[in-house]
Amino acid sequence: MASTLSAVWEDLADLSVCNGCDGCGLRCTTDVPMTRAEWSRIRGYVDQNPGVRSSRPRSIDVGDEIEVSVCEFRDTTAGRCRIYPVRPLVCRMMGHVPWMPCPIDRVRVIPATATAKAMLEAYCGEPRRTYAEWDALDARRR
Repeated sequence: MASTLSAVWEDLADLSVCNGCDGCGLRCTTDVPMTRAEWSRIRGYVDQNPGVRSSRPRSIDVGDEIEVSVCEFRDTTAGRCRIYPVRPLVCRMMGHVPWMPCPIDRVRVIPATATAKAMLEAYCGEPRRTYAEWDALDARRR
């Protein structure tokens, strides 16, 4: 279901305005919940692209001695998402919904709130865990 929702979202939202932009980057925090299908796609992508995972620091200083824990797939040096093509739906929605607006007002047209809300409600109806939690569950099953 999540892959279907992501595909529908790609059709609804104009993601072209995001090409080359990193305005949402500081919002890429650790422990993003995802569905098992999303984890599976990310896991496959990571397996095919060994450089995606790195030992870079998982926190950054945003000033005034405030540190933020960042997503393990966030390349803080290049300012990019290392799993962008397979990122979870909640990451795809970032900047394109009223409750997570584009921080630099680059996104001018957003899908109807009712549509986005219905999609998110369907998404939230599925079991979601963090990448590490899905990994741990998968390891126990082996």
